[in-house]
Amino acid sequence: MFDLDGTLVDSMGDIHIASNLLLAEFGLPEIDLARLRPCIGRGVEYLVHGILLASGWNADIPAGAVPRYRELYAAHALDTTKPYPGVRETLDRLDVNMAVISNKPEQASRAILEALRLDMHFVHIAGGDSYSAMKPSPVPLLSMMELVGAHGEESWMIGDSVYDIEAGKSAGVRTAAVTWGFQPVEKLKALHPERMCSAFEEISDLR
Repeated sequence: MFDLDGTLVDSMGDIHIASNLLLAEFGLPEIDLARLRPCIGRGVEYLVHGILLASGWNADIPAGAVPRYRELYAAHALDTTKPYPGVRETLDRLDVNMAVISNKPEQASRAILEALRLDMHFVHIAGGDSYSAMKPSPVPLLSMMELVGAHGEESWMIGDSVYDIEAGKSAGVRTAAVTWGFQPVEKLKALHPERMCSAFEEISDLR
């Protein structure tokens, strides 16, 4: 089970573009990457709330802010987003059931994977709105394993965020943290994943 943003694809640039376009519509200053990174990983609502508050919004979050961000992101989701080095080649070699579990909405996750021609590698693609809870809850992982008939001891959760590792540990699966993503490596190491991967090709060695 793979996370999407920061694990399979580098989407930071397009998230940054959409975030700053939304902030501009609210008359707020642009957000830099250092303040944006902590807002990513727990779904679109968390992201929108985070960037507005980080940029000085001091009132209730407007009801239309999240739908508007979705529109802006959909228009720019593939401006710069691309797979990380080694992703295509490694996925081609892996002969196991693979799935994507993202906290990004399922439709947006599917659209990116399809546009980048990565979707054919995965038996299922799930987003933050696919189940009753999103990572760090174990619900998406447990639901996915039930769907394909997999067991915890033979499964891995691979991701770049503490939410991925926490979800994996709660679901009773092995965890691999990748070091090229959006969150600080020190935070990932503190959760003691079974593996730390510094290149995507290393995922071929997970057993």
